[in-house]
Amino acid sequence: MAVRTRALAIAVLALIIAALGTSTGTGSGAGHAEAQGRPNVVLVMVDDARVDDIRYMRNVKRLIKRPGAVFPRASVSYPLCCPTRASVLTGQYAHNHGVQHHEYPAGSYRKWVESGANESTLPVWLSESGYHTVMVGKFLNGYESFSRQRYGIRNAPQDPGWSSWKATVSTYDYRDLAIRHRPGRFRAYTGRYGTHVLNDIAVNVTHRQASNPKPFFMWLSYVAPHHGGPDQPDDPKRLATPNVADRDRNTFRHLGNVKSPAFNEPFVRDKPSHIRSLPRFGPKRAKAIKETRQQRVESLQAVDRGVGRLIQALRRTGQLQNTVIIFTSDNGYSLGEHRRPSGKTLPYSEAMNTPLYIRGPGIPADRRVTQRVSMSIDMAPTVLDLAETTAPYEPDGISLYDLIRNPGPRERDLVYEAWQADGSRLYSAIRDSRYLYVEYPGTGESELYDMHEDPHQLRSRHYDPDLTSKRIELDAKLAVMRHCRGRACQ
Repeated sequence: MAVRTRALAIAVLALIIAALGTSTGTGSGAGHAEAQGRPNVVLVMVDDARVDDIRYMRNVKRLIKRPGAVFPRASVSYPLCCPTRASVLTGQYAHNHGVQHHEYPAGSYRKWVESGANESTLPVWLSESGYHTVMVGKFLNGYESFSRQRYGIRNAPQDPGWSSWKATVSTYDYRDLAIRHRPGRFRAYTGRYGTHVLNDIAVNVTHRQASNPKPFFMWLSYVAPHHGGPDQPDDPKRLATPNVADRDRNTFRHLGNVKSPAFNEPFVRDKPSHIRSLPRFGPKRAKAIKETRQQRVESLQAVDRGVGRLIQALRRTGQLQNTVIIFTSDNGYSLGEHRRPSGKTLPYSEAMNTPLYIRGPGIPADRRVTQRVSMSIDMAPTVLDLAETTAPYEPDGISLYDLIRNPGPRERDLVYEAWQADGSRLYSAIRDSRYLYVEYPGTGESELYDMHEDPHQLRSRHYDPDLTSKRIELDAKLAVMRHCRGRACQ
């Protein structure tokens, strides 16, 4: 691969510099060359952000999206926080890593630990290959409750593979964040806005790493724009919203509701029963959704400033030219589409699609990678490729770095899946080059969408006799792919 050729040349140069450093009695050159041989990787992840939220994040667009590669057809394999994050850490679909919900017994951090899935993960492999690994912010759902029950919140454990652990507890309280630093101590940041705390930590990590000969991987994981407390006076009734930093409140009051033909969808006779049972909402509900959208965008402004500070710190410390920065979200979010005032989990584009931008050495500016990718299962293979190392098993995903360098006409079938908290399957779905086919085993219902002609999923054609052969084909594919592993998933 191109990244390996580049790294080999740099490694040879590193040996020459090291030899020169030894002959002149200095050893610092060798350490610097070692760090330059493999890039630093910073994964910036927000929580529940939609693709259209990012148009209001000036620094993300200017400093990551524009100078890097854009994946306009990126989605997640399971639009729910905990399973997606487990996929990011393992490169596997949820049917393989086993974290199949954000609640126990099907999922949560407790399931992650009890199943042993956390023993062989991206930070473990990177650490073993010589990387300094740093976790900052939200980890897997249930980390706080598991820690509180097993160890006491002040003794929250560190997951394997992380050189530096700064995972949050009281994660969804924007004004009362707490972190059990390892190494370090438990610290409560009461009274400070949580996103600002994470911004400061990320900048401090960047400055410390400038003198570390090891390359570093940092997962900077924000909770915004996920809902969280404390409540604010203008919060809408019966809809959860994020807490907004004081300087950002009402700065986007001009935003209306999302411009989508699926908003408050009038005809849902073709939809499964869980959608047909939803009533259309009236002006008051629409106004509440508008306020929710506004507060979500406003909560992302502190993240956007943090991205600007992070890149400035990388530039000032001379690390930017050797750092790959990835920006994404763990899933999207519904804001009125298909009569859903809020939520995710279901296989609709507003929840499945996710922003995904990558900038860094060897990545051309303004590159659009038009192939469909699965951010959740493709993230670990991508970082491993950049870091010149491998997993002890074949991941379900592929390296996005390969697609950036070789953006040929490659398409692959992708699996979407979800479970109930008790472990029963909610749905399984398959997406080929044109169609999305979904099966709900609990009710026997299904959906079939022509995503070229109907990207907003307004008309399910599972009943269409003209598509009977296509439905049979996709049903047969899904019967195999819902259990795929490794190369068979690719």
